[in-house]
Amino acid sequence: MPRYVIAGSTGDIGSAIHGGLKDGAEIISFSRSRAPVHDGIHHFLDLAKPLDQDQVAGLFSGIDSADALVWCPGETLFGLLQETPMEGIDRQYNISIRSLITFINVLLPKLKRSGQGRIIIVTSVWGRHGASYESVYASMKGAQESLIKSLAKEFASTDVTVNGIAPGVVEGEMTQELPPEEQAFLLEELPQARFIRPEEVLHAVKYLLAPEAQSVTGEIMNINGGWYT
Repeated sequence: MPRYVIAGSTGDIGSAIHGGLKDGAEIISFSRSRAPVHDGIHHFLDLAKPLDQDQVAGLFSGIDSADALVWCPGETLFGLLQETPMEGIDRQYNISIRSLITFINVLLPKLKRSGQGRIIIVTSVWGRHGASYESVYASMKGAQESLIKSLAKEFASTDVTVNGIAPGVVEGEMTQELPPEEQAFLLEELPQARFIRPEEVLHAVKYLLAPEAQSVTGEIMNINGGWYT
């Protein structure tokens, strides 16, 4: 039975991935405060704070191998750069980069033992193209893309692949935080005139997990409905 680690398992995308992978797999999930809808082993952990690597390692001390790390936590941060508090910048850095690297360092030996280990990071269209009023969020997502491409090269001699998925505007809580008029504007801007369903991201995750995707590494899969801003 495969064993998947899902960080950010209670968001709209994370919950869809958890629900879509739980049958026939062992799921170890992480979230800050909300319990997951789906069954599995769950840990509450604030990924927006600096993590102690030994503490994280202790959470995995009972397992010898893992087949995938799926990283999909996210937190909105709107506003002008000069009005953004450093605390908010630190939280974005921790969620997108520091905590991610901590998990990779802990899980890499276990992923190597899998024989077809996968690291899948859900980034964002904003990491590809930048975003006014979301410059910090976009910058951290862009950093994730560089990490994906770099680690794909670094791990190429192993069986561990590293890929990203860059969704556009996804249905769910983060989009609902936008004012109605901004949501309406986005729908007019989107070539398909629709928001992406979280299950569409799940479909991409399933593809990257498949044995037939062993040679796919260092890629960022765009799921944006043709919205190349």
